[in-house]
Amino acid sequence: MDKIFKGEIGNKIIKEGNVVLMVIPADKLVETNTKLLKWYITQKKYGVVYVTVNKPFSTLIEHFQKEKIDTSKIFIIDAISPHEVRAGNAVFIKSPKQLTNISITTTSTIKKLKKAKILIFDSISTLLVYNKFEIVKDFIHFIANKMKELKVTFVMTCIKEMTDKKTISDLRAFADDIVEVD
Repeated sequence: MDKIFKGEIGNKIIKEGNVVLMVIPADKLVETNTKLLKWYITQKKYGVVYVTVNKPFSTLIEHFQKEKIDTSKIFIIDAISPHEVRAGNAVFIKSPKQLTNISITTTSTIKKLKKAKILIFDSISTLLVYNKFEIVKDFIHFIANKMKELKVTFVMTCIKEMTDKKTISDLRAFADDIVEVD
């Protein structure tokens, strides 16, 4: 697991403006995302924008604090909690179906936070539960191009068991690299 941060694979996930598709088994998603965050924040000293359609802000913050991750370096866009507000280092969007709001909020947040060098999207598989694939594909295409323009690394996670091979193949079209976690 720690091999994702070393050598050729590590270079893929830190290259400025790189778009990386990470295919992760469900039982390793939390562990992988946690290690990814810790690595970017502690080793690379990067700020992270974390878009979640998987777990609510309160659950994530509690977990990150338990794992001793400096949460002041993370800005969370929560699109799974049922309210829409701004609070400290988070923005809440009512639903994962509001892709336009997620897109606008993500782009404006990255532009405002000068130290944000990484966008982690957790997860494309969950987003597909709420939206049709063609709509998600357009959304990912827009975000990927915008992050390249802003020179921000974009890591999109995909849950292996929830995502068929054709979908992964189609998502590869937007990624510079793919990392498969075992």
